[in-house]
Amino acid sequence: MAFAFLSMPAVGDEAKVRTGDIEGVPYRIQIPSRWNRGLVMYAHGYKSRGDNWTPLPAVLGAVFLERGFAVAESGYSRQGWAVEEALKETEALRQFFAKTYGKPDSTFIAGHSMGGLITLAAIESHPDAYDGALPLCGPLVPALAFFKDRVFDMLVTFEALFGDSLPREYRPVVEAPELPPQVVERALASRPAAAAEFAEHWDTRPKDLPATVSYYQLMIREIVDRAGGNPIDNRNTVYCGFEAAPHVNDSVPRYAAVPEALSYLRRYYTPTGVIKDPVLAVHTTYDAGVPPSFPSSYAVTTALKGNEKLFVQQHVCADGHCRIDPVSTGRAFDELRKWAATGAPPEPGPVR
Repeated sequence: MAFAFLSMPAVGDEAKVRTGDIEGVPYRIQIPSRWNRGLVMYAHGYKSRGDNWTPLPAVLGAVFLERGFAVAESGYSRQGWAVEEALKETEALRQFFAKTYGKPDSTFIAGHSMGGLITLAAIESHPDAYDGALPLCGPLVPALAFFKDRVFDMLVTFEALFGDSLPREYRPVVEAPELPPQVVERALASRPAAAAEFAEHWDTRPKDLPATVSYYQLMIREIVDRAGGNPIDNRNTVYCGFEAAPHVNDSVPRYAAVPEALSYLRRYYTPTGVIKDPVLAVHTTYDAGVPPSFPSSYAVTTALKGNEKLFVQQHVCADGHCRIDPVSTGRAFDELRKWAATGAPPEPGPVR
């Protein structure tokens, strides 16, 4: 397969934009005026139910377009934890692109946040379709682990420690229709010392806790509705690390998983570590929503399958979820393309 990683059109060249839908699913395709016959499929991240799809911002799309690559992105037929829809609909769009414009010389896939996990799932599921993957700030672990060990456990320990300060309509926390950030903030303020310990336990700055807890509660409610029940079982979990509440296990709400819901979350998605093409992941050094430990653990997943030479984790020194600047994204993409073309992987560590 041919590669054109040195071909770059001049900055500012306008791209042809095509929008439409495939069986009712919206898409956008951008092709630069000096197309190098390369394609980047882009997978967007988590959007709340009811939110409208917004395509990739121009400043990020330019990272690929200015390097001569076309960009194709699906809006998904459903929002929320849309891994199921994204896998099918991104693949349908890739095939549509090839049928309409001809088979690209090289094809890469990239995505932010949940789109990072979708990126990983796509290259594992369709290894012959891609030459490399660039997951950005994604939870590159089994979805069950992310939802259980991070999202769900933060919510139930929050209730155990601060539930007495919550209005009755917000309890049980994981079953409430919503949990506004201001409600979380007031509950945390009722026990400042415990709140500081809670933030440290979850490797989250205190100022980020209200929005994080609130958003996690929204995610749990969506996955319960989507999967047909609660997919999380925490009956065997022993919670520790809360010195201000040594008896936290006596007050943590316990739940059993609905088998069908558990199966759904396993399917969408559990990384296998079975890859044939290079995967270069990039994360920030601080991220309250998806801590850096999650993508880093994919190194173990690939090593267990003997594919550790096909995965590299890099980082940018930045605060916040997906705050990977366009320059760093471009550098990482250049490294990925060079890796795919030459077989020589980039060094782990900071994006250079």
